[in-house]
Amino acid sequence: MSSLKDVLHNYKQRITTAISSSPAADGSAPAPRTGRTGWLENSTDDSVLSDFTHFLEKGTPKGDPPIFNKKELKTLKKIFTAHANSDNSWTQKSLESYLITQVPQDGDFKALLTTCLPSLWVLATYFSYWPFNTAVCTPITSLTFPAFTRAIAFLSGRHYLMFTAWGHQDSSFNRTTDQPVLEYIFRALATPRQGEQKFTSSTQRKDAQASLQRDILDVLSVAQPLRDRNTKALNRTELTPAADRLSPPAPPQLCDITIPATSVLVPLLDLSIALLQQTSEFDATPFPRTLKAKLETARTEVQGQEKVSFDRYTKLLDSEEWAENHNSVYTLYDGIAVLFNTFPNPESLKTGKTVNWVSGEEEPLYLGSLRSLGSTWT
Repeated sequence: MSSLKDVLHNYKQRITTAISSSPAADGSAPAPRTGRTGWLENSTDDSVLSDFTHFLEKGTPKGDPPIFNKKELKTLKKIFTAHANSDNSWTQKSLESYLITQVPQDGDFKALLTTCLPSLWVLATYFSYWPFNTAVCTPITSLTFPAFTRAIAFLSGRHYLMFTAWGHQDSSFNRTTDQPVLEYIFRALATPRQGEQKFTSSTQRKDAQASLQRDILDVLSVAQPLRDRNTKALNRTELTPAADRLSPPAPPQLCDITIPATSVLVPLLDLSIALLQQTSEFDATPFPRTLKAKLETARTEVQGQEKVSFDRYTKLLDSEEWAENHNSVYTLYDGIAVLFNTFPNPESLKTGKTVNWVSGEEEPLYLGSLRSLGSTWT
């Protein structure tokens, strides 16, 4: 006669088998495996981005905070709804209708914004699906609210806060600086490739794929499902097979792509310079003026050029300053962040007032406060 333990074990096995082979809700196919294993094996780029959005809005059970607090999320939803189309999505026109209400209401400022709208839309759509769009891809014409949330999280200056699950194990890569974000901005604004991308060696292809995998691993690390604070997070090795499976084709080499200077980079610099001038009226520190002068120099260097290479583009910052100034180097990204910070902090460019992310208290607009929780500013 079987023991009670054997009977219970057999019963459990039958239940497990029945569940794993049972039809889906529509009766079309067996239900997928659930839990961690199912997440690793069945996740898609869309489902991972959905999980990533949940992290941005809710944080993790382990105590990693969300990127937006509840008040900011409410504000983002209100703005999105107010400027959405009938199908509850955003287009470039939606972005324009909102941003035009945030900049100072003079003709020159509005003209700058209008000129830069195509580039601002490209940045928004790129970061809404990063890291699964490797850029120079088919243009995105509309954004859902989750995609919109991901874009604002990046572009409002909070990129480092989006990766808090582990200390990065790649000693040659540092997310606490703006260097990776400046590369993403360059890729987003790059012109489409002419013909097939080329790799002169297998090493270059592997390096490009490894860089893409690193970004996907960082997203998976915070998007992974955790039941509670005591759930052990999957480590880098455990997440790697999923990152390999989800990785799109390697992006083009930076040396193979360029940014149009006259139509894209120069207008974006002009807008950033104007935004920093506006910020300096409220921010008494020297940072807005220092960065404004740096971007004015960069504008002079690229003025009149047809296109700008990545090497030329990186002259927007002095790479040697990163270690010298403990990563506290202001870049083009800050000018862009000032504008997109108006989404969680509407009217900040007009009133000079923002709300502290942690305390919820009103404070003066300060360039450094856009990333006050990241080590870049400590």
